[in-house]
Amino acid sequence: MSSLPLSVVYITLNAERHLNSSLEKVKTIAAEIVMVDCGSRDQTLSIAKAHDVRIISHAWQGFSAQRQLAVDSARHEWILMLDADEILTDAGIQAISNVLSCTSAVGSYFLRRRSVFHGRQICHGDWAHDRVLRLFDRRLGHYDNSLVHEAWHSSAPSDILPDICLLHYSYANYAELLDKMRRYAILNAEQVLQKRRISRAYMPMTHAFWAFFRAYFLRLGILDGVDGAAIAWTTALGAFMKYAIAREMQLQDKENS
Repeated sequence: MSSLPLSVVYITLNAERHLNSSLEKVKTIAAEIVMVDCGSRDQTLSIAKAHDVRIISHAWQGFSAQRQLAVDSARHEWILMLDADEILTDAGIQAISNVLSCTSAVGSYFLRRRSVFHGRQICHGDWAHDRVLRLFDRRLGHYDNSLVHEAWHSSAPSDILPDICLLHYSYANYAELLDKMRRYAILNAEQVLQKRRISRAYMPMTHAFWAFFRAYFLRLGILDGVDGAAIAWTTALGAFMKYAIAREMQLQDKENS
């Protein structure tokens, strides 16, 4: 383990596919590695134990609650929050080392992330503009209560690390892409209701049209070939279903009231 004052934390469930590669990279920079697992039945726990990861078993309470538990369980103030399908790049390791080796008023950092799909990096479309806030001083913030797309809120300024810091291996195929779109569409719809937003009849179509146009044309997803088209269409379908399901839920609530 590294001498840097950094705790690397994960939340996991059946995450064996890329976990070993992810842990191999973070071992060079982490003073400790903490994993909050909610019942993995594959080789996730065996892989973690082989890397001396401190494992905390905890029933699933939602993304925000699981991440906050992982943060609270760490021993060091600076946290690097990773998913098991994310692998640090050499540039990312160097950038994080530089940050932790100097004093700064910045309390959190966004990491630029590049997704890998079908064995190649996706360089255009929505995925090419991906950045995630994953490095932060835990004394200065907390996770919000969002059902999905949970975010760390810091009372100190944020900055963006240079270069591509993470490679993201989230989907093995189109079937997995569609399955995650379905699950997130339901969570996003529930979040619309939670925030008391009204989903109008026109919203599913307008949001879907804009999502596809932005990803495929404005952000040049067309240059990523068939994968770029699949990503744009799936993003559009997710936007459509988010507002369609939210409207369906609102109408059911009105009928039952």
